[in-house]
Amino acid sequence: MRSPDFVEATYERIATDPAYRARLLADPVATVSAEFGYTPGPDLKIEIIEQADDTIIIIVPPKPEAGEDLERALERVTEQSLDLLFSSGIGGFFIPDDAQKWLLRAMRLASQEKADPAGS
Repeated sequence: MRSPDFVEATYERIATDPAYRARLLADPVATVSAEFGYTPGPDLKIEIIEQADDTIIIIVPPKPEAGEDLERALERVTEQSLDLLFSSGIGGFFIPDDAQKWLLRAMRLASQEKADPAGS
């Protein structure tokens, strides 16, 4: 049986393994690909923001395209997901759209498969 705690274990590693944390900050795509066993497509960027105790991070949605229906833009922004994990602090994934929700799911499944290839 696969453990549901693989994401929490990843956050624990980020908090306790300075070399891993440095690699993640320096090259998030390569590190996530190696860690999860999943390589996202070339059009996907992964940005890691190192949280500081004295800093509030505000994520600003993309600027609407010229002529874009503002009601639709607002609807799109309110559909975004914030996937939080509480471990030794708060960590999480901000997922701007449904397609990226599925990419995150694929990354998590690949991580589980890598950790337990037999699926026991």
